[in-house]
Amino acid sequence: MKLGLVLSGGAARGAFHLGVLQFLEEQNIKIDTYSGSSIGAIISVSHASGISAKEQLKIFSSNDIKQVLKFNYLNKGLLKIDTKHQILNELLPIKKLEDLPKKVYINAYDLKSKKLYYFDKGDSHELCMASSALTPLFRPIKYKNMELIDGGLFDNMPIKPLLDLKHEIYTVDVMPSKNILNEKASYNPIKRIKRKIFKQLIENAKYSIEHTNHYITSPKIRHFKMFTFKELNNCFNLGYKEAQKHF
Repeated sequence: MKLGLVLSGGAARGAFHLGVLQFLEEQNIKIDTYSGSSIGAIISVSHASGISAKEQLKIFSSNDIKQVLKFNYLNKGLLKIDTKHQILNELLPIKKLEDLPKKVYINAYDLKSKKLYYFDKGDSHELCMASSALTPLFRPIKYKNMELIDGGLFDNMPIKPLLDLKHEIYTVDVMPSKNILNEKASYNPIKRIKRKIFKQLIENAKYSIEHTNHYITSPKIRHFKMFTFKELNNCFNLGYKEAQKHF
């Protein structure tokens, strides 16, 4: 049975993904197909390119990775992503998704067409950065007449491209929901807005969990901050330990 791996978005919590991948490498468990969103997209493409989990962790822990993110002076986002920075060549050495030795799908949402796409062809740097362009924090990525943003806002565990492939699917979630849709009705306007915004995202998450063969996460992942690189090693170790329970 072929193995399909789905990696969710979750910014710096992606170190949990790397811990899972480290365990797979040590056990010589091969991945046939990847599908990722946001940081999960970057890690998927990098791993399919031959960059090991520990090599990726080293890159994400470096000062160079911070240079990829630059202030955008409030022009359609607080930050912009430098898709031309040299560090991306180390992280994503293969420039076209279709040239990867393993099949990889990554998602991104086009603001113009208002459509979510699952890409398996195209520029790996541009599309990985687009899949990570979390608005309003990051500026959209212009790509082939599209304005792409983080696909994880709409489908954070992109399992759909794998469902027709007859793979044994493992889905790794670094953004486990507290199931806010099932909270009791509240007159708090902030909570009402929150439920409305995340309704589609949570419904898609439920769909992915229901259709995966193995769901990997940990309630402890919520304790890790998303936008700091100071906790990467501990998050990595948590992912490694959790993988031991599922493979």
